[in-house]
Amino acid sequence: AEPRWGRITVVERESAIVGWHRGGPLAALTARALADERTEIVETDLVTYVNETSATFDALCLDIDNGPGWTVTEGNGELYAPSGLASCARVLRPGGVLAVWSAKPSPEFEGTLWNVGFQQVRTEEIPVARGVPDVVHLAVRAG
Repeated sequence: AEPRWGRITVVERESAIVGWHRGGPLAALTARALADERTEIVETDLVTYVNETSATFDALCLDIDNGPGWTVTEGNGELYAPSGLASCARVLRPGGVLAVWSAKPSPEFEGTLWNVGFQQVRTEEIPVARGVPDVVHLAVRAG
């Protein structure tokens, strides 16, 4: 276990995916992490969670749908809208980092991050075996 980490909260709405880690095919890989008292698994929708939680975080690492420019699941677009990003900023501590995985770059999304008040906005390419690289949009909460 990484001693520098205070706690890790995983928000997952699909109970089957949580089950894969608790006793299913991924349990052998994740049992130690789940047994660590600093790990919390929350089974709910992420948009709902960031809108309702009173918890605060140093980082939010999000992998929701295909990214801001290509959502498949109804309601996921809310997360990438100014109101959803404002909710993310609210739960980040000052200087906290928002990392958003996406299947493709989105200059529009970068602009929205800036407009909501995030700083140090940038996009990092993540090479994949085939096709165009995935990306992670990074932004820092002011403060």
